Amino acid sequence: MRIANRKFFLITVLSIGLILSLGVAGMAQSRTLKGKVTDDKDQPVVGAQISIIGIDMVRNLSTKTDKRGQYLYLLGLQAGTFRIVVRKEGFQPQYREGVRPGLSEETEVNFKLTPGQDYKLPFEMDAKEMEEYKKQYEEAKRKEQFSGEIKAAFKLGLELADAGKYEEALAELGKALQRDPEESAIHAAIGTVYTKAGKNEDALASFQTAIKLSPSNPDLYSAMGSVLNSMGKTAESQEAFKKAASLNPGNAAQNFYNMGVTMVNSGKSEEAAEAFKQAIAADPNYAEAYYQLGMALSGKQATIPAAIEALKKYVELGKKADQVEVAKQIIAALGGK
Repeated sequence: MRIANRKFFLITVLSIGLILSLGVAGMAQSRTLKGKVTDDKDQPVVGAQISIIGIDMVRNLSTKTDKRGQYLYLLGLQAGTFRIVVRKEGFQPQYREGVRPGLSEETEVNFKLTPGQDYKLPFEMDAKEMEEYKKQYEEAKRKEQFSGEIKAAFKLGLELADAGKYEEALAELGKALQRDPEESAIHAAIGTVYTKAGKNEDALASFQTAIKLSPSNPDLYSAMGSVLNSMGKTAESQEAFKKAASLNPGNAAQNFYNMGVTMVNSGKSEEAAEAFKQAIAADPNYAEAYYQLGMALSGKQATIPAAIEALKKYVELGKKADQVEVAKQIIAALGGK
């Protein structure tokens, strides 16, 4: 009886050992897919969705990255070619084609995600979407092809303009414009060169074109306002500066100051004073606005005390030594101390 029990025990142990050995062998021969998903700062992306899609067979598998940004999936013994897609909210999707995990080895496929919004990948699009995608892709390739030449011509044009070589500068910027006529920055640069060369009509046309292409750029309205002021078009100049101020409240002080200058040039001292006051309200440390305000208020007896106070503030804040001295002299002439 004891001999029978011993035989049974040995058979049981051998059977378990055989099962375990077969299990280990099966696991050792499994096709394994693993990898790590990181962001643009090389930090692990936790909870990223990993989709493992069969290309030559119908297999749709999925897993997620762990707290270290890693994933691991046992594919089994069957061979196949896979597409791996990675998605995570707040990031652009990534994918890898033609992954063929080998037998008895771990195939590693890592991903680096770029911050952004999710979108359809090419193989997820219908015919219409694919056609639009191809158009956008070809346009991007075209721009990339010329980007180097455009940047070189643009840079050289600005350097020539700084050197006072306006005709040569316009020629270089014209080359850049030929390659990308829809780039507002090139039109704006041409407008700046025309302004330096004293060709206000041409400068105005260039800035107007730039604004059509980038209607929300406050700097373009400021530049156009300055040109309009030089042309004596005060009302239009003021409207341009107002538009710039509305588009960029953070730079409102400069634009109100510019408005004040255009009014001074047109002899409207009271309106100019109001504009300088708005500049000071936007930036209480705007020294030049105090100087111009003092000058605008100094012409009438009733506003002389306010003029003296504005000029004293300029003496306190001003950085131009010669102009500070002028302000002191005007304060004394107005009866201030």
